[in-house]
Amino acid sequence: MASKAAQNYAKALSEVAGLDLKAAEDELHAVRDVLRGDAKFTVFLQSPGISTAAKKKALTATFSGKVQKPVLNMCLILTEKRRMQFIPEIFAAYRKVLDGILGRTYVDIAVAKDLGNGGIDDELKQLIIKKVDANRAAFGLEANKTLHYDVSVKVNPELLAGVRVRVADYIYDGTVARDLIHWHDVAAVHPIDAKKAFVD
Repeated sequence: MASKAAQNYAKALSEVAGLDLKAAEDELHAVRDVLRGDAKFTVFLQSPGISTAAKKKALTATFSGKVQKPVLNMCLILTEKRRMQFIPEIFAAYRKVLDGILGRTYVDIAVAKDLGNGGIDDELKQLIIKKVDANRAAFGLEANKTLHYDVSVKVNPELLAGVRVRVADYIYDGTVARDLIHWHDVAAVHPIDAKKAFVD
């Protein structure tokens, strides 16, 4: 989980007027990847023996024209406060903020074998999305908000047969690896009524 400071930076960035929110997500991802991929540059930015002015100049030269001004400005502020190491946390926190703004909801589907392109056929994928959307209460999802489902599918031979669907903190396990088809709460906070799930 991101630190409170990272969450504050992420929220503040999301509230900048005129910011292209989705583009900012990609830009933060790019900044994070540069820092991860260039050890010398990261050491340079974290070195106490190098002036803040030199670090800001290097950052500006690296990212100017490649990221929006608010994103660059945030990086410059982080450099000044010696907090550039927070970038991965800020990126993660920003994604979560953006998820809330866009109503982006992640649906992770695991199947025992490849049933079509990408693991399952499009008809089954659409059916799962439809059932999830129709049974939002079972997932703790907001009833009256427009949601956009981001679906990922993985093949897991250990399931033997069936399908396992995860949405937020909840899992629907419909595989023969379980004695009974049931719901359980990953966070172990709210038990789920299986009767609410995938009903017609």
